Amino acid sequence: MAVLASVAMDLVNDKAANRAKMDSYVEKAAAQNADFVLFPELALGGVPKNPMFIFNPDDAKYQHDVAELVPEGDSTQHFIEMAKKLDIYIGWGMAEQSHERFDALYNTLVVVGPEGFVGKYRKVHQPLTERIMFYSGSGDYPVFDTRFGKIGLMICFDKAYPEVSRTLALKGAQILLCPTAWPSIEPSEDDNDFRAGNVFSFARALENMCFFMDSCVSGKFEMGHSRIIGPNPMQICATTDFEEGMAVADVDVEGEILKSRLYAMAGSDLLKDRKPATYGELAKPNRYNPISGDLGQFAE
Repeated sequence: MAVLASVAMDLVNDKAANRAKMDSYVEKAAAQNADFVLFPELALGGVPKNPMFIFNPDDAKYQHDVAELVPEGDSTQHFIEMAKKLDIYIGWGMAEQSHERFDALYNTLVVVGPEGFVGKYRKVHQPLTERIMFYSGSGDYPVFDTRFGKIGLMICFDKAYPEVSRTLALKGAQILLCPTAWPSIEPSEDDNDFRAGNVFSFARALENMCFFMDSCVSGKFEMGHSRIIGPNPMQICATTDFEEGMAVADVDVEGEILKSRLYAMAGSDLLKDRKPATYGELAKPNRYNPISGDLGQFAE
């Protein structure tokens, strides 16, 4: 069994204020015996002030101002100490400073735990003006072992690409972590409506028959509804509303995954029943997507 917590959080362009609020939620999660708490994309420093389809150099400059090295930066070390003290795992989004270039930033998910630094992931798929502010990650799509299960790391727009979550699941991920700042221009009172951000989350859980954790920025233009979704179709274990809050669920990770793969699709295990030899076209570069090769060779 594992107790998982996902936070919906209003962010400001004030790293100290955001970090203090994160501290408070970590303490609340620990008080509820949570094994893990996840915060939204860029939770540490805050998201750009302008909508993502409008580029403002001041937004990019701010991300440079709040960026830190990982894992040696102050905030990562701060949360490592909290994780050890409270016996909890913590995941959050932040602007990461490159070790090699002063002008290079990454949109990064960092995870720490009682044992210290667990790992990080740099976002690969970046929409609109985000690709101007941040460099893309190398596409390593990492999976890490924790006491509450194997976690696979991705960020926001990555969930629009099924190849990302499928890669993580094939590497053994039982819980897909996806901090987001997915905008909701027309909020709906229906938690299960068919907006793209919702559909992607449920699809990624269903097609991989594993858990999916959304942790979204809340506020005027954001979706909120940070969720813990189970491996069975449309299985919501816990969710927040449009406002700030924390969803907490006590789940049997391996038990629910096994039940899904045995019963949810009448015995059809969507991972076991794959036919990868027939999918070669997916990985072929073409004139519209010409990039090929091992991008991991360029990772720091």
